[in-house]
Amino acid sequence: MGKISYTLVMDIVEGKLDEFKSQAKNYTSSAEKNEPETLGYSWFLSADNQHCMLHEAFADSEAMLAHLGNVGPTLPDLFAIAPPSRLEVFGEVSDAAREALDPLGAIYFTHLCGFNR
Repeated sequence: MGKISYTLVMDIVEGKLDEFKSQAKNYTSSAEKNEPETLGYSWFLSADNQHCMLHEAFADSEAMLAHLGNVGPTLPDLFAIAPPSRLEVFGEVSDAAREALDPLGAIYFTHLCGFNR
């Protein structure tokens, strides 16, 4: 099915920014070290530090599912301090991947045209 990515927008609870930043760094370190099929993993803060956009890219749906298996047990802790408000998924996603993402209200986009270099 090929490469897939998603963007997750989270709203950071007031007073939890430092804790959120610490968790983001831990997630990033773990993914970089332990997930070779995770191709991209970037966190972006809004200017007012109230929102975060997390962009993740994977070699395929299986790599995304492996990542979700790694982070899944700790997501309730993350979402307690930064509840998700939007999840946009890009690419041809397997049924198993959809099943994993659907509870987060995922919106799916299939590729129409364009390229990456």
